[in-house]
Amino acid sequence: MTIMATAFKEKIRRKDLYIVSAIGVLILLLFGTGTGSLSINGVAVTDYRILGPIMLTVVNAINCMLAVVMSLCTIPNEYQRHTSHLVWIRKVPQWRYHGELALANVLSGLVSEAILFAAMLVFMLMHLQADQLWRLFPAYLILGINAAAVSLLTSLLSVIVPKFAAGAIAAGAAFAGIFHSLLGLLKDMVGGFGGDLIRYALKLIPNLHEVQAQAGKILYGGRVDAHVLLTGLLAIYVYTVLLFIYKTTSDRMAR
Repeated sequence: MTIMATAFKEKIRRKDLYIVSAIGVLILLLFGTGTGSLSINGVAVTDYRILGPIMLTVVNAINCMLAVVMSLCTIPNEYQRHTSHLVWIRKVPQWRYHGELALANVLSGLVSEAILFAAMLVFMLMHLQADQLWRLFPAYLILGINAAAVSLLTSLLSVIVPKFAAGAIAAGAAFAGIFHSLLGLLKDMVGGFGGDLIRYALKLIPNLHEVQAQAGKILYGGRVDAHVLLTGLLAIYVYTVLLFIYKTTSDRMAR
């Protein structure tokens, strides 16, 4: 796990991890503490049960996009710096090398999620929900499925296609996953070839929105749909297996 530990240490030193996370926390605190203004039909929204899901949506969106940014260049950069050659000398197989780097990406996504969840903690305290703080931990673990899935998908794409294309595809997939349910409605409205295209695309993209909804159910004492969580874990498994079995070359990755 030396490769993973080194890559992870490098990631947590990056300023953009903390800058983006801090901006996200600030946005969450503005709305969650009543400092900001959120209204529906001119009526201010201050109810805990209404604001909570909105804040989880913001946490999910920021963290998924940050996972793309943090995971995009990890593996390609190692090849460009020729660090990979030192690994080959030690006879470390490529699947393990890529796997440990991808694991560092996942862990950095969980770190940023933990930072964002600090705002959720303040939000719950401000709404006198101190006795429900324990629910944050299982909600954090559930939402971590999304961070892991996006990180692994981005890691996989980064070894298959050029970085720009990998970033565009991963960001598009994350966006579609976050708004999966909304796009499902759009599919029915569009119909025809466009509707079919959206339908097939949604079948390939994990429903990040539904996973987020299960985290919300944990916070509010609802019943969690295990099938949704298993589907998210299956996506993580598939991305991991594909990352392990896909073979690349140093010359291609160094471009």
